[in-house]
Amino acid sequence: MNEPQPPTTAPDASSQVRDEFALAADLTECDREPIHIPGSIQPHGVLIALAEPDLRPVSVSANIEAVLGLSPEAVLAEPLSAHLSADSASLLRDALSGDLAAANPLHVEFLTSSGTRTFNGILHRHDSLCILELEPRDTTESSSEFFRSVRAAIRRLQKATSVLMACDIAAREVRRITGFDRIKIYRFSADWSGQVIAEDRIDSIPSLLDFHFPASDIPAQSRALYTSNTVRIIPDIGYRPSPLLPDRNPVTGGPIDLSYSVLRSVSPIHVEYMVNMAVYGAMSVSIVREGRLWGMISCHNTSPRFVAYEIRQACELIAQVLTWQISVLEEAEIVHHSVQVRATQNKLLHQFGDEQSLHGGLSRIGDELLALMSASGFALCGFDNITSFGQTPSPVQLRDLARWINCTQPNGVFETDRLAAIYDEAATYSDITSGVLGIPLGRASTTLLLWFRPEVAQTVTWGGDPHKPVRIGPHGRRLQTRASFDAWREEVRGRSIPWRSHEIAAAVEIRDLVVDVILGKAEQLESANRELSRSNDELESFAYVAAHDLKEPLRHIEAFAGLLSDLLAPEAKAKLNVMVSGIEASSRRLRALINDLAEYSRVGRQARPLAPISLNEVLSEVLADLKPILQDTRAAVTAGDLPVVLCDASQIRQLLQNLISNALKYRDNGRAPQITIGSVVENESTGSESVRRLRVSIADNGIGFDPKYVEQIFEPFQRLHGPDEYEGTGIGLAICRKIVSRHGGSITATSRPGEGSVFDFTLPLRGADDAERPS
Repeated sequence: MNEPQPPTTAPDASSQVRDEFALAADLTECDREPIHIPGSIQPHGVLIALAEPDLRPVSVSANIEAVLGLSPEAVLAEPLSAHLSADSASLLRDALSGDLAAANPLHVEFLTSSGTRTFNGILHRHDSLCILELEPRDTTESSSEFFRSVRAAIRRLQKATSVLMACDIAAREVRRITGFDRIKIYRFSADWSGQVIAEDRIDSIPSLLDFHFPASDIPAQSRALYTSNTVRIIPDIGYRPSPLLPDRNPVTGGPIDLSYSVLRSVSPIHVEYMVNMAVYGAMSVSIVREGRLWGMISCHNTSPRFVAYEIRQACELIAQVLTWQISVLEEAEIVHHSVQVRATQNKLLHQFGDEQSLHGGLSRIGDELLALMSASGFALCGFDNITSFGQTPSPVQLRDLARWINCTQPNGVFETDRLAAIYDEAATYSDITSGVLGIPLGRASTTLLLWFRPEVAQTVTWGGDPHKPVRIGPHGRRLQTRASFDAWREEVRGRSIPWRSHEIAAAVEIRDLVVDVILGKAEQLESANRELSRSNDELESFAYVAAHDLKEPLRHIEAFAGLLSDLLAPEAKAKLNVMVSGIEASSRRLRALINDLAEYSRVGRQARPLAPISLNEVLSEVLADLKPILQDTRAAVTAGDLPVVLCDASQIRQLLQNLISNALKYRDNGRAPQITIGSVVENESTGSESVRRLRVSIADNGIGFDPKYVEQIFEPFQRLHGPDEYEGTGIGLAICRKIVSRHGGSITATSRPGEGSVFDFTLPLRGADDAERPS
């Protein structure tokens, strides 16, 4: 495509740049460089700033005299219409009353001493001024041919099936339309560094494909301008700037803001940067997705090159279609991933339906959870338990990592692709865990769902050394951009594939489902507990009423048995004595059963508030009550000093009495009973808290029992011996367990046949050992 070229400067462009910009900005201040108010323009066009509504010029570029033969003073002295043809003046007024972007470019005819000259007029409003910029027109190609060319480019773009394919097509089409030596598609990373992901070029210019560039190459304020003003052209990097006369906005009182100008002068730092790349003509078109700079179409030429406004519009259209195509392709990927998320959620629900444990349910779909997040490991970390599968750190490392994440990012999502860079302890396992995605189960929860990704060691090719982006120049303290853009390779370790936004969203959805399942199971458990509590209350009430109501007929039976024994004739007594004795024995057993049943129901129904009680005093009372049987059996009881505990004194008295009576009942007839009572204070850690418990042991030298019955003996009505061998109802130990449970403790037993038994029960101290002993 043959295009009219604007005048160029002398061949030694780099020396002219150094002459023009004697004082370059310090690159450490690069992000604050006022590039939107340079006070000058590139000289391939003319800029006129107008005040509305009379369109009187308030500032013009100094090169207006060289281009139009009109002095700046003459242009500033009259309304702009005085220098335009009548048609152009009318066209300008019509354009200003409508959509400026749709009207551009205007064909503007200026009246000069040498005749009429026609330009492309580009209008925009900003900062209370109307800016008119004049550029050379391109008349070498018919509009119909150009339209067909652009339409063909768009059709090719729409057939792309991947982001890289779409970028490759866009690079080829932009080079075909513009004729630049090299077109590269540049994509920004999360940290604003960038990578060239597509390229089309002539053979004589070096390739930059796959090169990375640091974020400092395109500073923050430049990215902001690229986002708002999407097309930027620098036809000749060795240009001499044309200053604005005057550089003052009469409305604001400050310099004229050229943020949206196509002629805006270029930062001296950027000029030097391009010269060091051996690029002397350039253009860029921004790829803006959802208001954020996604990337850029960057055009380079080894000699000055001007691209007319219509061609730049076509490139802008290609960039927009590319943006839409990228969105469609990435959205398709997200939709596909969402389908996988739904499938995993359904499977998770199914597994939870069959699995009561949260840890178990997650483990059974471990492969799906890893595949969904493209992760190599997963862990559910809480203070009570850790479930992990795949490649993960050790349980101790997981617990430390979870604690650090909870401190670093409480209540929110935690994600990183370089864990060791922010958490030193991870350096020892960065090969398996460089990427971490952590999702807390709730706002106040310290339980985390953690996904892990391994280190992906790679060699990154940079355009020059990224760690030395500047060097001291030949003119004293003046800083220059790096002089070399040769391939500089760096081995990158300790980084994983980054987490993408839709993957993070998927992890949050999994978390929400898990929380819903937990809440649902909690409701089911609460309902079951309410039903169980109601059933227990009804059972206890029934037992209490039954025991109370059975006592009266039992008294009658015993009384009738006594009367019958008294009334029997002597000759009949011998025959019926066995029967009457049987009735009396059965009545005694029934009375004992009724009393024990009443005691069992009374544990929960007639419980008293807990109070500091001396166990020594309670034990003394129990031994006093049991003194007759202790003397009859010649039993020896040895007890150590017992502390004060918070308890229900009557229930603890019954507990001790039942256990000591049990030791006496199941004594070995071949030796005198020996009963030893002792206690010890234990510290039990539960998460971050420490609980102090009192363990009381009651050991005997009785007949003992088979250890396989160690749980059975605490169940109601469970007996290891027949009623004729040993007295009892089989409820005594069940009452003991109910009393200990009501106090928040537990009871266990150990035994061997013929060697005796040891019964241990625990009671939480709750600071009761510091209370005053009751008088």
